[in-house]
Amino acid sequence: MKDANGSRFELLLGEADWGRCTSASGDGLVRPLADIWSDADAAEALVYDRELQSLTLAPRVARFRAVATDTPPDPLQRLGAAADAFGNVYWVADGGARIAVLGGGSRAATPHSLAQQAPAPAASGDFAPVAEPARAGKVLLRALAVTSQHYLVAGVRPEGARTGGLRVFDLLAGGPALPLRWPADWPFDPHDMAPRPCGGLAVLDRTNARVWLLDRRLGMQAVFAVAADDPGRPDDFLPEDGADAGATIPPRQPWFELAHDGAGGTDPVSIDVLADGAILVVDAAGSDGFALVSLYVDGVLAGRASSRCVLDVLDADERAGFVLRAHDAALCPLVQDQPERLVIASSEGNQCFAFDLVRTGSALALQPVRSLLPMRRFAGKGLVRRQPVNAQRLPEDTGLMYDALGVWLPLVREKRPRYAGHGELQTWALDSGEPACTWNRVIIDGCIPSGSRVRLASRAADESAQLADQPWRDEPQPMLRPDGSELPWLLEGPGTRTDAASGRGCWELLLQHAHGRYLQLRLVIESADELATPRLHALRAWSPRFSYSRRYLPAVYREDEASADFLERFLANFEGLFTALEDRIAAASALFDVRTAPPATLDWLASWLGLVMDPAVEAERKRLLIRFAVPLFQYRGTTQGLRLATELVLSSCMRPEDFQLPARSQQQPYGIRVVERFLTRRLPRALLGETLVDVPRRLAETALWSAAEGREGLDRRWRAALAAAGQTGAESAQYTPVEPQDHAASWRTFSATQLGIVPQLAGALRARWSSWLSAFKPEERQGFTDQRLPVDWPASEAARKLWRDFLAALPADLRRWLARWQGFLARRYRSLAAHGKVWGTSWPEFALVPAPDVLPAGADALADWALFETRLEVMERAAHRFTVLVPSSGPLAEEQALARHMEWAQRVVRLEKPAHTVFDVRPYWAMFRTGYARLGLDTVLGEGSRAPSLAPQLIVGHGHVGASRVALAPHVPQDRLLLAC
Repeated sequence: MKDANGSRFELLLGEADWGRCTSASGDGLVRPLADIWSDADAAEALVYDRELQSLTLAPRVARFRAVATDTPPDPLQRLGAAADAFGNVYWVADGGARIAVLGGGSRAATPHSLAQQAPAPAASGDFAPVAEPARAGKVLLRALAVTSQHYLVAGVRPEGARTGGLRVFDLLAGGPALPLRWPADWPFDPHDMAPRPCGGLAVLDRTNARVWLLDRRLGMQAVFAVAADDPGRPDDFLPEDGADAGATIPPRQPWFELAHDGAGGTDPVSIDVLADGAILVVDAAGSDGFALVSLYVDGVLAGRASSRCVLDVLDADERAGFVLRAHDAALCPLVQDQPERLVIASSEGNQCFAFDLVRTGSALALQPVRSLLPMRRFAGKGLVRRQPVNAQRLPEDTGLMYDALGVWLPLVREKRPRYAGHGELQTWALDSGEPACTWNRVIIDGCIPSGSRVRLASRAADESAQLADQPWRDEPQPMLRPDGSELPWLLEGPGTRTDAASGRGCWELLLQHAHGRYLQLRLVIESADELATPRLHALRAWSPRFSYSRRYLPAVYREDEASADFLERFLANFEGLFTALEDRIAAASALFDVRTAPPATLDWLASWLGLVMDPAVEAERKRLLIRFAVPLFQYRGTTQGLRLATELVLSSCMRPEDFQLPARSQQQPYGIRVVERFLTRRLPRALLGETLVDVPRRLAETALWSAAEGREGLDRRWRAALAAAGQTGAESAQYTPVEPQDHAASWRTFSATQLGIVPQLAGALRARWSSWLSAFKPEERQGFTDQRLPVDWPASEAARKLWRDFLAALPADLRRWLARWQGFLARRYRSLAAHGKVWGTSWPEFALVPAPDVLPAGADALADWALFETRLEVMERAAHRFTVLVPSSGPLAEEQALARHMEWAQRVVRLEKPAHTVFDVRPYWAMFRTGYARLGLDTVLGEGSRAPSLAPQLIVGHGHVGASRVALAPHVPQDRLLLAC
C-alpha cells in the first residue's frame, strides 16, 4: 500500500510476524520468539496474547500468601467430594460417617437423604433373608463420584476388614443404597475416584498402588496391560493343541498397577479421566518435590510430567524456596478447541495452579497457565468440578469449586496481573527496495498505559549483511497521534480511536538516523511497576521519506549539512500531517463503497436511498442493508422481503448469498420463519377431499358429507340428525344454506360436524333482503312476496331495478362478502353462458348473482357451493394474516433479551408488511402446541411441545414450574438401570 507521496510501509501484524522477531531467552541464546514460545522450558519475557491479538510482557503468577491465622488444609479432611448435574454438591463428612449435601440454590448443608434410607423389612413368609454376618469394625466412607448416568458412588473402608467396597445411590429414582462388595481375595482400599466418559468409574487405591476400572453398569472391567504394538504379545487365535502358543497371555484383571521410577510415583493423591478415557494420576510430590502427573493409556504408563514448570510463570522474587505439593487436583470442564486443563491445589491451601495438558503421541507435557487462582480459608475437602445445566461460565470461571468453612465457592481467576519488568526484541531486516533510502517514520498500533513505555533503536545499511556491524542508534520516544491512524478511512482497529487516558491509539515517531536500503529495529518494552504492560498490535515502518526541502525549497537551504538535516526533520512533521489529509482526499471513493465506508458515514449513505437507520443496529448489519437495499425494496411486502428484513436485525449469521432473490422460500432449517395463516390447516383431511364427480359411481357413506353424495345425501343426513335429536318434522326436512327458525341449534351443530363450517353468507343476504322488502308496499315488491332471494334474473324491468337498487344499498362488508362469491363464479366459468348452462339461469353479469339460499339440485352447481363454503371461505378468514416466528432458546430464555428481540421484530415487520395485513410475532417454542399444523414448505415434523430442548431440566432453586421438566438428561441411555426398581 502506498500513500499519496509514493511511500509504502513494512508491516508486523499477527503472531507469525511477531514470532519471527528474535529475542534472548533465559539461557542467553538469541532465538526467534516463536521458538521460545514453543519451548516449554524457556523463560520468555514477551508473549503473544491470542485473545487480544497483541504482543505483551509475559504475565507472572504471584503467590497468594496465607495470613498468620490461616492453617494449611488437613489431608485427613479430604475424604471425597463430587457434584451432580443439578447443582448439588456432596462430600463425606464426620470422618467418613455420613454424606453431606449442599443443594443447588441452598446455603445450609444437610445429611444426604438417600444415605439415611434403609430397605424396608421383608414380610414374614416361607423365605426370609439370611441374617448378614457382623462385620469387624465400623464402616467408613471414603471417596465420592457422580457418574454421567446420575449414580452417586461412595467408597467403603471398613475398619478391621481386608477389603472394602462401594455404595451406589440412584440420584434419579431414589431409594436405599446398593452395596457393592469386593471379593475377599482382592484387597481394595478406595482413596479417590473419577467418572469415566463411558458412564463408569476409575477408582484409585492408594494403599495397594492400583487403579480399578468399572463400566457403565458399575461392573468390573478387565484391563489388558499389554501395549498394542508389543511384539511379544501372542496372537488372539491359537491352535487347539496349543502348539506355538508363544508367550503367556497376561491375566485379565479389573485393575492396573501404578508405576514408580526415578521420577516418583509412590505418593498418589488424585485421579481424573480425560475425554478419550486415558487415566491421569497426580502424586503429591515426585522426586523433585513438585507434584507429579502420570498418564496411563490402556493400563500402561504413557508419560509423566513434573509441575516444576510452574516456576517459569512465577515472579522471580517468589521462586526461591517455593515447592508445589499437591493436596488435590481436578480437570476443568472441557472447552471446545482448547487443550484439557488440570488444576492442582497446593498443600499450602491458599492457591491453585493451572496447567494445560499437551499430549504428543504418548508423551505428556504440562504448560503452565498464567492465571492467579487464590483460595480463601480452604478447608481441604477438595476440588469439585461443577456440572451445571443450561449455565454459561464466565471467562474468569474455571468451572471448579472448593469448600471454604462449609460453603462451596467457585474457583475464579483473579484479575491481578503481574508482568515481567523488561522485554526486548529485534525485527528482521526490513527492505525498502531503494538504495540509500531515508526511512521516514514508525507507527505502532496498540496501548502503552501509564507506568510503561516502549523504546526504539534502529540501524540501517545498504547490504543486509552489514547490519550486524552497524551501531544501534536510539530513536525519540513515540508520541500518541491525536487523530488516530495515518491510514485513510481505516474502518476498525486499535488505531482508529485515541484514548489518551489509557494510552490506546496510534503511536508515532520520526526516524532520525535511518539511511540505507535495509532497516532493523530494536524494541525495548518496559513496565515500571509490573502492574501494566504495553500491548502492541501492529508496527509499520514507512519509507522512503518524501522531502519537502528537496521538492519545494531552493538548494541553498541544503548547503549546510547540519542545517539541512534539522530542516528536513522539521518539515517532516508537516509532511506527516498533510500526507494523511492527501491520502484521505485520494481515497475519497472509499466513502461511497458500503464495504469500506467508515461507520460514521453509514447513516449518510443510507439517506441516499431514503433509509433511516435504527441506532440499535450495529455497523455490519447497516452495511448489508445498504448494500442490498435494491432487492429488499423490490421484494418489500412479500414473505421473503419480510424474512430478510427481520433476519437482518436479529440473525447473527447473515451472509451476502442470503440476499440472492428470488430464492426457495425458507429453505434453511433456521432463522426467521413467516407463516401465512391461509397455509395452516385446521380441518381434518377428509373435509378437504374430492368435491367434483367426473363419472357416476357408488360411494359408501362416510362420517363426513362430500359433494359426491349429492343433495339427497345431505338431506338424508339432515333428517337422520333431526330424528336422533327427537325433532318434529324430520321425515320431510331438507337442508338449506340458511339457518331455519325451528331447528336453529341443531342446524348449526349439524353444519359444523358434517361440513366443517356453518354457512352464513346466504343467511346474512336473505335477512338484509327481507328487511329491504319490508320497506315497500306489497304492490311495490314486483312479485317478491316470499322474501326468498331471486333464483334467476327477473323478467320485468321494475323487478330488475329493485334488485339492482338492493345490491347498491348493501353495507360495505356484506358487499365485499357477496363479491367473493361472485368473483369465484366468474373465475370458475369465465363466461355467463357456461354458468347459465350449469345453474340453469340467465343472469346478465356475475355482479348480480346472489348466493343460493336453497341447495342447487345439479351436482356441478352443488359442488360450486360446497367448494366456496368449505374451502374458500375458510381460507378467506385466514387471508392477509401471518405470524413471524423468531428463534429463541425456549421458555427459559433470558426474559429481557427475548422481549428485546420481539420488540425489534415487531418494529421491522410493521414497517415492511403490506398495509392491509395483520400479523403477530412469537418465539419458536410458542408455536409447538396442539391445534397448529403447517403445510407445504413450512411443514414442521418433530416432537412438538414434548421436545426436551423446549423445556430444559428443572433445577431446584433455579427452575420455574411450567417452563421446566423433570426427566433424564439427554445423554442418559434408555437402558439405564433404576436401583429403586
